[in-house]
Amino acid sequence: MTKFTMLTKITMAALVALAIALWIQWLSGDPSYPKFPPGPVIFLAIVGVMAWGRRWWWTPALGALIALLVTSGSFARMPAEIVRLTHPGSLGHFAAGIFVGKVLQLVALVVADVAGVAATIQNYRRRTTTGDGAQMACRFFGGIFVLMCALVMAGGIGDRYHNLMHLVWGALALGVSFLGATASKRYCIGSGLFYLTLAMLGLVLGNSAMNRAWYFGPIMLHTGDDIFHLVLGSIFLAIGIFSGREQKLHTLQHAE
Repeated sequence: MTKFTMLTKITMAALVALAIALWIQWLSGDPSYPKFPPGPVIFLAIVGVMAWGRRWWWTPALGALIALLVTSGSFARMPAEIVRLTHPGSLGHFAAGIFVGKVLQLVALVVADVAGVAATIQNYRRRTTTGDGAQMACRFFGGIFVLMCALVMAGGIGDRYHNLMHLVWGALALGVSFLGATASKRYCIGSGLFYLTLAMLGLVLGNSAMNRAWYFGPIMLHTGDDIFHLVLGSIFLAIGIFSGREQKLHTLQHAE
């Protein structure tokens, strides 16, 4: 995968638009962003990873995942999101900026969600014979998770134990990526099974009257978290299972 597909370009453009949208709301005095928001930095970092790692089919999944995470958060805060569209003047000091920023954010999220997933599927179907997919996935996803969790924890955003869990996972993924392709494949498969199990438990055990809320130890999880874990687990399981398979087939064909 050496050239960007149109869907990948759209995903990257949507992430840039999402960063701009959050900065507009912050500059307009939206009380949701009392400090400099770390989100745009993460979005732009993912765009950089997608640009540098274009030969790996799964890089658009990074964009889809971060967009899905923000989307799930928006659903959890739906009443507050609606206020920003219907009565932006009651918030901040620049109503037009809050309204435009929120509309741009919602549109960019939908585009990034859909285009990111579609680009990942398209890239997978066009994948080339690279044997280091799982290793690079652990390195990139691990780095992004460490950066993202460090920033949100420093800003006091979200459940600190949930952030800590993802931070530890990211640090372990980074470490495993330097142990070789086999260790990375096993870590991806194990991570996929863990997150899929976590998602299934949430969807089954969560309180339906409270947005499927439930406790995983000290961690409070909701429907948005379950959906994010479901997608994350599916992607990692697929990377772990299929990474290197095309390389083996390619080697066997040449040996014959």
